[in-house]
Amino acid sequence: MSESTDNWSDEQVQAELEAVLADLQTLEEHLAEPLTLADAIAELETTITMYEQTDMGPDNA
Repeated sequence: MSESTDNWSDEQVQAELEAVLADLQTLEEHLAEPLTLADAIAELETTITMYEQTDMGPDNA
């Protein structure tokens, strides 16, 4: 990705995280066991929840 994320709003960050999460969930559906992306998916879900519940971005500093 060549676009700088330094000036992204919280909404942009959250939208990107949700898009990545959807991609990982789709990818995981197609993986053969024992491969799994469950840990990565759980971590992203936690990060998204943090963005939803707190003011983490520069817009809210």
